[in-house]
Amino acid sequence: MMTMEIDNTFIRELDLDLQKETVLKLHQKIEGDVSCVVWDAAIILAKYLEKLYQSNHDFFKKLKIIELGAGVGCVGLTAACLGGTVTLTDLPEALPLLKLNVETNKTCWEHTHGYADVSTLDWGKEVELKWSPDLILLADCIYYKESIPLLFKTLKKVVGSHTEILMCQEIRDTEKQKECWDLFIKTAKESFSIHSIPIEEQHSEFSSPDIVILKLKKL
Repeated sequence: MMTMEIDNTFIRELDLDLQKETVLKLHQKIEGDVSCVVWDAAIILAKYLEKLYQSNHDFFKKLKIIELGAGVGCVGLTAACLGGTVTLTDLPEALPLLKLNVETNKTCWEHTHGYADVSTLDWGKEVELKWSPDLILLADCIYYKESIPLLFKTLKKVVGSHTEILMCQEIRDTEKQKECWDLFIKTAKESFSIHSIPIEEQHSEFSSPDIVILKLKKL
């Protein structure tokens, strides 16, 4: 089994405003690819989940949740802290860091009876799930144009009639990224309804006009 040396990482803390003081300690790699750091979109989505919890402390209880492209696990671990049963997924090379963050923070969700584990999920390939998710989370996963058809192939396999998708994405202004986002929206509209969460419904301190939160549901 691959392990991650603590010396290869540095920690970013995320304070969660729950009934009990909770601080996630998220290991990031000093050097690495897109899955190795906490992106702004992940923080904004995590804080939106926190706001949903604050309006209803039972919101995440009994929810079966999958995070796709979890990276360091910021969003999925937040959902576990809020009481969700969460499987955080990513490519095999991202799993050692993800497992380290689950192990580091496992006491954070004890008081809410949440749960978090880690699994490999390579978009476009066969998916083996023990259950159909109630909620799917994605944060800043729309980055490579070639991955979009693979993402939707996976979504069509795992999304049930009751499943909601919450995704958060930074809208970047390079031509390549604009094309990537346009392709995502075009493809999404073929199979899903799309609802944009207004910025006034997001966390008052953790939101940005160039980072969007979308809710998708199967048509």
